[in-house]
Amino acid sequence: MPTTRGLFACEAGWEEPLADELGRVLPGCTRTVLPGGWIAVEFSDAELPPQPCLALVRQSLPNAEEMQTPSITAWSERLGHWLIEHLAGHDGPWRCHLFANPHPQARVTARRAELIGGEVDKLLRKKQRRLLRSRVERPETLLAADEVLVQLALTEPDRGYASYCSPADVARWRQCLSRFAGGMVPVRASREAPSRAMEKLAEAELRLGREIAAGETCVDLGSSPGSWAWHALRQGAQVVAVDRSPLRADLMEHPGLTFVRGDAFQYRPPQPVDWLLCDVIAFPQRTLELLGQWLAGGWCRYFCVTIKFRGTSDYPLLEQFKAELDRLADPYCLRRLTSNKNEVMAIGHAAHS
Repeated sequence: MPTTRGLFACEAGWEEPLADELGRVLPGCTRTVLPGGWIAVEFSDAELPPQPCLALVRQSLPNAEEMQTPSITAWSERLGHWLIEHLAGHDGPWRCHLFANPHPQARVTARRAELIGGEVDKLLRKKQRRLLRSRVERPETLLAADEVLVQLALTEPDRGYASYCSPADVARWRQCLSRFAGGMVPVRASREAPSRAMEKLAEAELRLGREIAAGETCVDLGSSPGSWAWHALRQGAQVVAVDRSPLRADLMEHPGLTFVRGDAFQYRPPQPVDWLLCDVIAFPQRTLELLGQWLAGGWCRYFCVTIKFRGTSDYPLLEQFKAELDRLADPYCLRRLTSNKNEVMAIGHAAHS
């Protein structure tokens, strides 16, 4: 039976939870944990679901080929010719991610990836200038239907994995692939926000490829002290904030905010809204029920909902979230964000709207 190799990146320290999730998504796969937030996986093609979803992954490299090369010059030569060979029959857009997995004890840095990328560009300018003209340079640009994604992940200074994803591969792996190199989404903190929690919502918008827009309506459940409401108000939205405790004083006086004192899980909007925002502290099962109610009821068009864990024992519940989102949302992303701690974010568009 044909087998496929993949490489999956996560934050260092999350290797075992991701390995467990891979075992649930790809039953029978062989997993090898590598130092620094990497898991190499071999699985039969028959095991691959139509739309695999991994919540704890940072970035996925399907069809990964292991490479061992001693120097930056050798890397650029090998990768450059590999690119030319693999892109020979592709005339559409493509993007290239060269990255290392950042962590304090990393033996390979982002700078090495940048240097290799610069040398690869020099080689392409000499041998295949057309590829530079069709390469997508802006990471915020959504992946196009005819786009190829090429990646090189440096796991060691002299070792890495190259991955070529055809448009069909990109479509199949879309729940696990990030259009940002290494799955790292840069978000600027703001000192004006009530807390750094606003970074999660800003990152969620980038991953969704859609921001909260002026004039849209939002319900922010468990809003206090108000970072998500602050972010939405700053973008011109109208916000209903639901919490037992008030928000920061300036937000309580904002003309675009309506405060409802009460239980976030009991609130029902009088009419559908554009956005459900929820960063409330609750058991995952309760958050699952809340999200299911809002999506099945047609109460929102878009959603950004944090799933918070206590320890590690609830991670298998992620499979229930995936099943619910498969049924009620399209598209969606279920992912542990760069800004998350022991939590995962469900982001997407309600299927009914």
